[in-house]
Amino acid sequence: MPTTTEELAIGQEIEPIVKHMTIERMSRPLMAGGNPIHHDPAFAKNAGLQAPIATGVMSSAFLSEMLTKAFGIDWMRSGSIDVKFIRPIYAGDTVTTHGRITGKSETSTGVCIALDMWCETQRGEPVTVGTARVVVH
Repeated sequence: MPTTTEELAIGQEIEPIVKHMTIERMSRPLMAGGNPIHHDPAFAKNAGLQAPIATGVMSSAFLSEMLTKAFGIDWMRSGSIDVKFIRPIYAGDTVTTHGRITGKSETSTGVCIALDMWCETQRGEPVTVGTARVVVH
């Protein structure tokens, strides 16, 4: 990502992050939330799913990681996201994050950058969609 606000342009995409959804990753206590639907294939199948599904925390964390890499400490200090989970992410899926700058405005503390962002699977299906804002100094 550019290092100055002048280099940030509306329409610019930020560098994506790619994550493979493994049962091991999905079964970690923080990510599974104690619910076997997130890590037990037999439980998920009995619930009518093709495989265990990831929690929304996971795709939100992936988006936040992408924004941290793009905006560093400014993201940690002033960033906010608003997301919706529109499709499940299954064990075995590969998830790619995306972000695109949609606006820039001067504030008293820096430049507020607005973004559209989303996660999609290897099938090209969006699974998590939303917006973000960060004030860049």
